[in-house]
Amino acid sequence: MKKIFLIIFTTSVLGASAQDVPGDLKTLVQQSFDHYAKIKAMETQQRIAADQTQLAKANRLPSVNGSANYTHIYPVPKIQLPGSDFVFQPAPSENLNAGVTARQLLLDFGKSGSQIRQSEAEAKLLGVQTNEAREQLAYQVANIYLNIAFLNNNINVQDANIKLLEETEKMVENKLKHGDAIDLDLLNTRVKLESYRNKKVDYVNALQKQLAALGYFTGDTLKDSIRAGFNWPATGVLQDTAFSGNSAMKTALEKEKVAEQGVQSAKTQYKPSLFLDAGTGFKNGYLPDVTMPKFNYNAGVTFSVPIYNGRKLRTQEHIAAKQVEIAKWNTQDVKDNIRKEVTQQQSDVAASRERLQTAEVLLQQAERALQLAQSRYKNGVITYLDMQNAQTSLLEAQLSKIQYQYQLSISSLALLQLNGNEFWR
Repeated sequence: MKKIFLIIFTTSVLGASAQDVPGDLKTLVQQSFDHYAKIKAMETQQRIAADQTQLAKANRLPSVNGSANYTHIYPVPKIQLPGSDFVFQPAPSENLNAGVTARQLLLDFGKSGSQIRQSEAEAKLLGVQTNEAREQLAYQVANIYLNIAFLNNNINVQDANIKLLEETEKMVENKLKHGDAIDLDLLNTRVKLESYRNKKVDYVNALQKQLAALGYFTGDTLKDSIRAGFNWPATGVLQDTAFSGNSAMKTALEKEKVAEQGVQSAKTQYKPSLFLDAGTGFKNGYLPDVTMPKFNYNAGVTFSVPIYNGRKLRTQEHIAAKQVEIAKWNTQDVKDNIRKEVTQQQSDVAASRERLQTAEVLLQQAERALQLAQSRYKNGVITYLDMQNAQTSLLEAQLSKIQYQYQLSISSLALLQLNGNEFWR
């Protein structure tokens, strides 16, 4: 099995470097990057992820808070000293307190660092996913580009055959005038002529839909300005059998890194934290005059260590480990799917090439056969039905060639995408 895969890989695709990428296609792709709303949304999410990383880093910075409060207490404790008019009041009825408190993380044994790395990994994953979305958009535009080439070529074939049938119609009319043809021959010609015209309408309608789809991605109203062809993309030899350039593989590998970092973050929840706490301000309640606000300050350290949490942290670590396992299985699935797609697309490329060679020969034969049929029909050697069969064979040969060219281009484009080729750069 591995040997089969190696054979497939060595005949797969290297990139579009062997064939120049059309300049207008590159322009369309760049326009889609600048316009498409989903790409804009993901770019905004990237900026949010960068801000979240800054938030994680801010946990290491001191926090300072100011507060002021007033409290009225009734009743308040009072003591009447025996034999004296003096009343001792240990607490005021009007309590005032205004001050500033601060807390600074001194040491958390890697807990905050793990959170920062987790946030950075998630931000990097989002960046890779955005690049994957751009690649998918670029190849959607490229597929539409080839669809336009396919439809334009079919329209040109229909135009050529319509012109041919119009000439045939005149030929049959002349023969009918001289009694060398029958009304049925002329009627059959006109029926086929209208059939070709209707088919052209179908192709033109499909072309307008493709142009509308292209406008949706690029934000530009396009009419007949696209002149696409099948001379691109080109196929070559695959050098990277690990698919490291494939965007789906890149995303899967980044998901693994995020999951692995999640395990490290879960493990750090067991570690203690050491904080420096300080405060200063004015408040009343100090003896001997409890009603007079006085300046005060405090400073100290707080050491916090988790002791028991009902297995919550252990469960979180277990879940994080399972997420890593899921991510690895997802990566394996992506790799297997790429191998399958490479095999299928390479088979399609080989089949389309063989069919295209046959189609070239058949087209040449059909063109020669029609020339002979037209000449012989003019001289009355063959019937109208014989010439009509020759015309039909030519049309089928022309359409078959276009279909095989299109299939070869689509399969080659799919191989480029599987290899992660960024043809728009």
